[in-house]
Amino acid sequence: MKTTLLAASVLASLLALAGPAVAQQGQGSAQPPVATPQAPLPKAEDFSAQQLEAFVDSQKEMGDIQREYAKKLQDKKDSPQEAMAIRQEAQQALASAVQESGLEVQTYNQIIRLARNDEAFRAQLEAML
Repeated sequence: MKTTLLAASVLASLLALAGPAVAQQGQGSAQPPVATPQAPLPKAEDFSAQQLEAFVDSQKEMGDIQREYAKKLQDKKDSPQEAMAIRQEAQQALASAVQESGLEVQTYNQIIRLARNDEAFRAQLEAML
């Protein structure tokens, strides 16, 4: 039971933090994101077992990266320019971690979106952790 709660907690925090950072990868400018219409929500069956395994496997590294950069950001909270550079570095690190797991960033983001919106899919991912 403890492991399940821990896994659920880890996944929930990663869904809250990793998705936006990775989703913003590729936005080279410092301008705020413009609201764009979302693509239709994918379905669980759109993802292969291999893709879901790669997603789950990437979560530990994603958490490690987020903790590392959260500390760096906290240390630079009084320097907006340095904080922005650290955020961009974190986004690159997160995107690289996703790609090293064998997933495309777009696929990772689709899994995150579905997990945020589909409780049964989220439970499936939690069970895999």
